[in-house]
Amino acid sequence: MNLPNLLIVGAAKSGTTSLHNYLKQHPDIYMSNHKEPHFLINNEIGVNRIPKGINNLQDYSNLFSNGASQKYRGESSAMYLQFPEIAIKNIDRYLDEDVKIIIMLRNPIERAFSGYQHVKRYNLDEDLDFEDALEISEQRYFTNNNITPASRYIHIGMYNEFVRKFKTKFKTNVHIIIYKDFINNTNQELSRLFSFLGIKDVQIDINKQYMVGGWKWKNDFFRKIFMKRHFLKKFIPFKRLIKAAFKSFATDSVEKIDDTIREKLIGIYKDDIKNLSTFLNIDLNFWTK
Repeated sequence: MNLPNLLIVGAAKSGTTSLHNYLKQHPDIYMSNHKEPHFLINNEIGVNRIPKGINNLQDYSNLFSNGASQKYRGESSAMYLQFPEIAIKNIDRYLDEDVKIIIMLRNPIERAFSGYQHVKRYNLDEDLDFEDALEISEQRYFTNNNITPASRYIHIGMYNEFVRKFKTKFKTNVHIIIYKDFINNTNQELSRLFSFLGIKDVQIDINKQYMVGGWKWKNDFFRKIFMKRHFLKKFIPFKRLIKAAFKSFATDSVEKIDDTIREKLIGIYKDDIKNLSTFLNIDLNFWTK
């Protein structure tokens, strides 16, 4: 079977889509066209939680059938990070012991807000404002077997425990990328990654942006029309240009996170950030500034 030996495991909303697409350009790397199959956790967290998740080993293997000649075959299921026990167990079960793990980490306060905005854009089940969604996110997840793990807005950012488990298991086969460094010095971070992987440093086109956030639907009417399940959508010819024009008309820019909520999240994450900084020997305390 052709199975991956390179995994971008998260965190969600931390640049994983951009990195996935940049790595596609490297001649020694084959990244799956299906970016987030989530095969290594999907059957155990609930098959209805992740849209387009892969549940079958043969289907998972088929994602990499065109990458047999490359040194690396990879995928980028961003929810793996928050389920380390399940993911690690199934990596042991299905993949080679020399698998390379990439972890991308973003300021968890910013990540939580970005994650909420993402779910709000694409998931009709999210009908709460950010503050209320934070309050019930864990209770809602464990009482609704269909809700996406992406809605665990606070939990996903508690990186310390997750990173420790992956690093303890895979040791030097884990590579950490800090989102701010990736955004500010993309080529430098790619060079570091290629060195970690033991492949040549090639020029990557980083001009295209992927999964750009910072926008929201003006109201639920527009959101529901744009989503697949709305009956009006079949009457609108959603070709690319029309889709872009409609989106421009129907969306607004996202406002900044409320200062009170930011301070609350800083209080929640402060100790976790401090412990993670110590563990990685990387000063991440700027996340709380």
